[in-house]
Amino acid sequence: MYIKKVCILGAPAVGKSSLIRRLLGKEFSDTYHATTGADIKKVVLDVDVDKVQLMLWDIQGMDATAQGFSHYLKGASAIIYVADGTRLETLDRALELRQKTEDFLGSAVPSIMLFNKSDLEQHWEISSSMINDVETDGIFAILTSSKDGSGVNTAFNLLARVLLGKSSMVAA
Repeated sequence: MYIKKVCILGAPAVGKSSLIRRLLGKEFSDTYHATTGADIKKVVLDVDVDKVQLMLWDIQGMDATAQGFSHYLKGASAIIYVADGTRLETLDRALELRQKTEDFLGSAVPSIMLFNKSDLEQHWEISSSMINDVETDGIFAILTSSKDGSGVNTAFNLLARVLLGKSSMVAA
């Protein structure tokens, strides 16, 4: 079995913890609980004949300049950035986190951008052209909803496949 550390980054209340809960098969909760520091969960995914254990580091919503930010990134095999489609400023924060992460880890670490709360798309402040700009800038983007589960398994399974060298981050 392969074991990979995956850091999940984004502004507060974008749904990082809820996405992990959904991936683990737990029910969605409307109650917001802020993560303090990092909450680590593990999930085992089957990728063809292989198994990969993702150590999911749910890192508190923080500014990229916060003390200790780079400490959480050490040893990361992949990064997931999360933005809340209903709050434009969360995309700005995710892009800032991406820049700081790449400054620390380099750009070779696989990463994806999850645009969460697709179930509320009628209230989105993030447009499809902004999502296209993110992909044009070299990061794969997936729309997700931790509430209804759409896109969640797809995102984590894609990342697992990339980590095992069985897929690339090129959009189909």
